[in-house]
Amino acid sequence: MENTSNIFLLLASLTEPYPSKPLIKKLYNSFENFPALFSADLQTLSPKLKKEELEKVNEIKTAIKKCNLGEIKKSMDKSHIKFLAYCDKEYPQKLKDINDPPFGFFYKGDISILRDSKAVAIVGTRAATNYGLNITKKIASLLTEQNITVISGLASGIDTASHIGALKSGKTVAVLGTGVDIVFPASNRDLFKEMLDKGSLVLSEYPPGTEGAPWNFPQRNRIISALSDAVVVIEGDLQSGALITARFAIKQEKPLFALPGPIDSPASNGPNILIKSGVAELLTSVQDILEKIGESKQIKLDVKDDDAKLEELNENQKNIYRFLSSESKSFDSLIQETNLNVQDLLKDLSILELKGLVEKLPDGGYVSL
Repeated sequence: MENTSNIFLLLASLTEPYPSKPLIKKLYNSFENFPALFSADLQTLSPKLKKEELEKVNEIKTAIKKCNLGEIKKSMDKSHIKFLAYCDKEYPQKLKDINDPPFGFFYKGDISILRDSKAVAIVGTRAATNYGLNITKKIASLLTEQNITVISGLASGIDTASHIGALKSGKTVAVLGTGVDIVFPASNRDLFKEMLDKGSLVLSEYPPGTEGAPWNFPQRNRIISALSDAVVVIEGDLQSGALITARFAIKQEKPLFALPGPIDSPASNGPNILIKSGVAELLTSVQDILEKIGESKQIKLDVKDDDAKLEELNENQKNIYRFLSSESKSFDSLIQETNLNVQDLLKDLSILELKGLVEKLPDGGYVSL
């Protein structure tokens, strides 16, 4: 088994030629001694493989011979990176069931998450609205309260909100479009660390050192969908990567939900068209998701649960909250729009933060929650 795992590690480490995943899956399922394929005479394989498949195997054999397995493992150990191979018993059956499963994945964190609980993917645009961010955090938090793992991609926007919300009451999984040693975007470095500190999981099919090439992210979306028991699209325009994840969910026959939004908001175009076309169910509550994946607990998602807190605010604090309800704003912008002096604005913002109504962003701006 160790030799087989090593072969999959070498396959996962190759960048050129990039081995065909469906072909490797076929070879593994068809040949009892899988590792021997990459040292065998091609003539012995010819009865079972087509000519073009034999040529591909030969290319892979040549590439693997150039790899230094010892150096790969040494580098992984240095960065505290582990590898789960396709042949390992812990490898998720959900991934094996798709046509092009990863040869394995590199990971940091607690791999047992993938087998110990059901999972829901929450995806959406990087250019999210405040409404989208707020509702995402609430949905993610409510799901993890019920021991449902939340899966997303650690991108900015909805992905980030998914992980933040999940960590409030449970665990989350980030599927990256880079190597697991690269945090992209860099602004999520603290979130990345928090995930690992709290026993969550970060994984990638791409080898360490892989940068965030644009074509990597659509491909990783098939893994986000495959690992999940249901997929939720929060926001995204018609070109959003979230719709790519939705297409994978449909192909993989996963339950698909979409959050409806204003018809004049570009961020709602994707979810609205998914609902209109009938491929996604309209999301009205977390209960919708739980029932679909076989959980019957009664959970209420109330997007207006902050009303009581708002009633406790003075007029200046209410005005600040209203100014932040549509988009994040800088401190200077708030000074101009509220006509408050610096000291009063800082005091009111601090009160709003303590009440959980406003959050200070890494860039110094503020956003309502």
